[in-house]
Amino acid sequence: MKEISTLIYFVSNFQADSENSERESLDLTLTRMEKSDVGPSERTIENIMNFARSYEVFESEEAGFVEMNLN
Repeated sequence: MKEISTLIYFVSNFQADSENSERESLDLTLTRMEKSDVGPSERTIENIMNFARSYEVFESEEAGFVEMNLN
């Protein structure tokens, strides 16, 4: 067995293990979030909706897309 193939073997195994642990951690976090009844406050929702109402995007021939936040 060549040294380079041994290196590739160990790197591949390490990447697979780290991806699995990241996936398990994400699954655990998502499960906890689904079970909790915590959500954004009414003020946060209102701020997001106000921003969405004032945000517009126009297409311009010279500049491409122009984003505007109207007051």
